[in-house]
Amino acid sequence: MRVNISLIYFLILVAASHGRGNYNSFFLIKKSLHEFLGIGTFNNRPLVKDRHGFFNISVQANDRLAQTLWVDMDGMESKSLDHSYERVNLPFTFPLFDRTIRSLAVNSNGYLSFGNDFDAEFPARYIAPLMIVGRKHGSREASIKYRQNCKSFTVQWGNLKTHRYGKHDRFTFQATLHENGNIEFVYKRIPFEITDLIDHEHLVKIGMEDLFYLPDMELMYYYVDLIGEPIQNSTIVSFKALPTCRSLKNCSSCVSANLSSKCVWCPALKRCSVSFDPSSKDWFKNKCQDFENATCTLTKNQANSISEAERIALTKIVILAFIGFALALFAFVSCVMAWIGNEHSFHAENDKESESKERGISLIDVEFNEKTLSIFNTAFIY
Repeated sequence: MRVNISLIYFLILVAASHGRGNYNSFFLIKKSLHEFLGIGTFNNRPLVKDRHGFFNISVQANDRLAQTLWVDMDGMESKSLDHSYERVNLPFTFPLFDRTIRSLAVNSNGYLSFGNDFDAEFPARYIAPLMIVGRKHGSREASIKYRQNCKSFTVQWGNLKTHRYGKHDRFTFQATLHENGNIEFVYKRIPFEITDLIDHEHLVKIGMEDLFYLPDMELMYYYVDLIGEPIQNSTIVSFKALPTCRSLKNCSSCVSANLSSKCVWCPALKRCSVSFDPSSKDWFKNKCQDFENATCTLTKNQANSISEAERIALTKIVILAFIGFALALFAFVSCVMAWIGNEHSFHAENDKESESKERGISLIDVEFNEKTLSIFNTAFIY
């Protein structure tokens, strides 16, 4: 019985594929058959595994939720993008992976790129709700709009076409970045299965990618590809940001963190990150990767790995402290000497005054004795 049902399913899909002028009908037929046969459901999809540990990713088709999350941009004027992209400053600092982003490029090919490289043919650092790059891709005909506030930034790609299926080849979708690091892709119009675009003429991606550069080398830091997920009308792809190493601000919390990615504390930068930090220039310059298995108690060799900048700063602090101590000691000695001088003058004046008084008393005694002697002599004579 199972074989017969599978055969019927195959024959229905083959028949439907011949009438692909109505792509939505084909998609609905396939969806209904999947749900009826229990092959899979487009609702309540399990989380897509993010082995990097930066997001909880879910994919679901939900008309009501899609309408709630869809940002209305009807009546707004479309953007005219020079060189197929436009750089935009975000109204907030957006935390992405283990970095923070203040600006990005809105690309007419269905994705956002960050960093300083905006290669339209081979993008390497992107957030892509539906990247379509190819020789027959008519991205300049797309309607690009975006709306922002202090909490979110939304870009809408409307009527994105590939010239593959004529007038029916139109995609409309949005990507929203939230201040807390969450990201949402909402798809309003998907005329046929996205995997049908994958060929030698088109580069098609859904997901995110980031890399960093070393001398004569590029290392991919993050990569998630959702091209195999069932993306259709009213589908929502949600990226819920998870705590990252960069959010930990001291050594003890860093090395004891129980996150998907192992956290490393770099004493030279006073920063917690993964062993391959996106800010690779500073990370590798200060040999932070050498502390991957270190604890907060530095060994002698690790302590010697403190950056040259810190050594210079420490030397300056010691010199300034010594100068300050010398000045304080000089001031103290000066005060003591002044005090001793004042005490000596005070005692000298007191000694003089006492001597003067004693001399006065002696003269009085002498004068008194002479008078007494004369009286005595007079009395004795008479």
